[in-house]
Amino acid sequence: MSLPAKEDVARGLLLRGSVFIHLDPRADGVLVPPHLAAQPHLVLQIGLDLAVPIPDLRVDGEGIYGTLSFNRSPFTVTVPWGSVFALADDQGRAMVWPDSLPEELRAEVEREMGVRPPRGLRVVAGEDGAAEAEPEPVHEPAAQPPAGTKRELPPYLRVVK
Repeated sequence: MSLPAKEDVARGLLLRGSVFIHLDPRADGVLVPPHLAAQPHLVLQIGLDLAVPIPDLRVDGEGIYGTLSFNRSPFTVTVPWGSVFALADDQGRAMVWPDSLPEELRAEVEREMGVRPPRGLRVVAGEDGAAEAEPEPVHEPAAQPPAGTKRELPPYLRVVK
């Protein structure tokens, strides 16, 4: 089963209200405010009737373009379709394109679906060849100083009145 084109889904959702775009801002061609560009998951909201209008909103074959408001400051964003991995509406209905998920999010989804073991566990082959999950080795913490000895504190500042 093939998924519908992201552009078609975005246009359909826009006709019903606002759209939440889930994207990887680190992908090629994405232009978002610099303080948001390093994380693996960013959600932007677009719509035709938002409180802060987007007069230059464009949804076309290349992606999504428009001037959005970030902390009441306008910023013109460019979101190519290759960076988008999910689109959702106001009611939480969403379409996800798994092949477009950033690797960090793919690992989380696979863990939730049971494809990968949770953190702290690793997969090993059991005696019968079947995969089993077992705890990862625990590294012992550094030994604590003997009681009664003064421990070295890192430098710090203190307010003196």
